[in-house]
Amino acid sequence: MQMLQVFLVTLFMVICILLIIVVLLQKGRGGGLGAAFGGVGTTAFGTRTGDVFTWVTIVLTVLFVLLSVVTTMAIRPERAVAASPEFIPPGGPITAETPVSISVPGRNVAIHYTTDGTEPTEQSPRYEREPVAVKPGTVLKARAYQPARYPSPVVSAYYVQPQTQPAPPAATMPATARAPGA
Repeated sequence: MQMLQVFLVTLFMVICILLIIVVLLQKGRGGGLGAAFGGVGTTAFGTRTGDVFTWVTIVLTVLFVLLSVVTTMAIRPERAVAASPEFIPPGGPITAETPVSISVPGRNVAIHYTTDGTEPTEQSPRYEREPVAVKPGTVLKARAYQPARYPSPVVSAYYVQPQTQPAPPAATMPATARAPGA
């Protein structure tokens, strides 16, 4: 933690402890905790003990509330990123239209995808658990959106036409070469 965060948490804990002590020392209907120690609360501050403890309690309560808000804002955890989608089957060569499933771990995850190579947004088609039909030459991109998290990175898969390799030429010997032993 940063020094400011350590300071705020320490100050907050001190205010909490002081507030607990002051509330316990106040004289209530039953005499309070001060009466349990021989009337310490009434004799230590004179006859206006109730007024002193009341004002100390008010000041400590205001500090408690202010520090609660400031500490919460200063030590706010970073939002997590949604998990990245995965394509099944992954990108690669395909010969015909192929169904591609998109999965992502977690709950309440919305997956949006595109098949034209553009970046998916929340306005892009939403993946609804039915495979997406892709043809050779398609660039499939997807992004996961989850509440209270940043969107996942965009994941891309390239489904391409397989390369046809020409057959290697037949091995031939030059006419002047002789086979061994001939």
